[in-house]
Amino acid sequence: MSEFFRYFKGEMENPFEGVDQDKAALWFYEQGYSITGDERAQIDEYRCYVKEFREDDGVPEGYKALLFNRYMKTAYSVVDEIPAFKAFYEKYYG
Repeated sequence: MSEFFRYFKGEMENPFEGVDQDKAALWFYEQGYSITGDERAQIDEYRCYVKEFREDDGVPEGYKALLFNRYMKTAYSVVDEIPAFKAFYEKYYG
């Protein structure tokens, strides 16, 4: 199991389901990332918008790109939401 995972510990079922919506989503993303690895298109998108952010925290850039992609799905303006994404990331992975 990757050292950066904070929520997925190899369980078959999401222990946060119905308890904490944010952590349940992060568990789901970590679980999926553990199978697929990073995605080039998401990394390119992430690099385009997020510059030099937490590069040395041990979390793969591909996973940060996945989180960024999911976080921005409902954003009206990606540029305006970058500070909110960074605050979200710091709350759960900082």
